[in-house]
Amino acid sequence: MSALPDSATPEIQNIYRQLAKGLGHELVTDDNVFALIDLAKHHGHDLLARELKEWQAPCSTPEDRPRTFTPTGGFNKEHVKH
Repeated sequence: MSALPDSATPEIQNIYRQLAKGLGHELVTDDNVFALIDLAKHHGHDLLARELKEWQAPCSTPEDRPRTFTPTGGFNKEHVKH
């Protein structure tokens, strides 16, 4: 078996083992996500690697756009042809 990635510290390995069991999602941070992705790829755990990539992908913020749009009261009443 090939050597573990250099970033696979004992702490990263512990978090990875928990993630592989479906636990420990709260332990993933911006600081360790790339090391966890490398470790998942090393072990051939493609689904976990993909989930971690999605976790670290930037998401829209409220400054980008509203998360939900509030419907205007009576929209159809004002804009529907009668």
